[in-house]
Amino acid sequence: MEQALTKLLYQPAVRKHLSLLIVGFTLGVLVFGFIKFDQIQDQTQSLLSGLLGVVITYLAFYSNTLLNALLPWKQWTGIRLLAGILWNSGSGYLLVLLGVGLYPLVLGKGKFSGAMAMDTQLKLGILLFCAALIYNVAYFAFYSYNYYTTQQLAELRTQREQAELQLAALKSQLSPHFLFNCMNSLSALFQSDISRAETFIRAMAKSYQYTLENYRSSLIKVKEELEFVNSYGFLLKTRYGEGFQLKVNLEAAQLEGKIPPLTLQILVENALKHNAVGASHPILVSITGHSNTLQVSNNKIPVKVKKSSTGIGLKNIASRYSLLSGSRIKIEDATHFTVTLPLLS
Repeated sequence: MEQALTKLLYQPAVRKHLSLLIVGFTLGVLVFGFIKFDQIQDQTQSLLSGLLGVVITYLAFYSNTLLNALLPWKQWTGIRLLAGILWNSGSGYLLVLLGVGLYPLVLGKGKFSGAMAMDTQLKLGILLFCAALIYNVAYFAFYSYNYYTTQQLAELRTQREQAELQLAALKSQLSPHFLFNCMNSLSALFQSDISRAETFIRAMAKSYQYTLENYRSSLIKVKEELEFVNSYGFLLKTRYGEGFQLKVNLEAAQLEGKIPPLTLQILVENALKHNAVGASHPILVSITGHSNTLQVSNNKIPVKVKKSSTGIGLKNIASRYSLLSGSRIKIEDATHFTVTLPLLS
């Protein structure tokens, strides 16, 4: 029983309401006792004063949600603070007047009474205004701290997710399967064309250098990514011969745009991974620019044995775009498979 009660008290919702009840009731009793609506207050009157304090506390607490929606702190800091003070003190004042008027009726000592001495009203107004001022300043401080920590956590979470996605792209590029194919191609070249083998080694080194230097970067210029893709394309051209062709048609402005690193490489790799490749039916990958977007497109050549596709590469690209800018890539799967990439800045 004790453990169940302890567990219940540690629930955030229970603790919140318990705090509001205790604070509201205590303040209600203290305030009404201080301004002395009657010279002698019995226990029933104190109880009613505490309950009225709870009502005012809940009203102040939940009205913040509406005020935050109408006047966001970030855009209207000063006005939001002033509105909170005026609303909390004004609404509290009216509720107190209503409660005091109903006291005689509730206690069975008469009918509704709206009478209250002017000095008592003045005391009440000052007390409620000071309480509203302290509450709203404290709420603003708490809200600002909570907003700041939330933003920091969101930023750290985004950075972590971005790092994980970049690492996944790196693993794809450094996969043993890709390295094995490169070694096979290189072995064949050493037996037939030493000069081309040397060029292949330099292209391979350049590809891995780019990967290791830029996988941690969030964005990279298109022209730098294309230098890597050209080196990567040379490796593929060596392996597949006339079965692979790469065509690039971009303007200067588009070359200066930015995309997540390894994006083009993943799309080129996907084109070869999910299609039949041969000299009689080559795969043509074209990279073209359209205003502030890039389009990477390839023709489709069905394979005899359908390869399973997890879509990890496309999901990786889409997730990085979503994290970096909130923008989306566009995928069209018709006679050609086309992916449209927004250019970022």
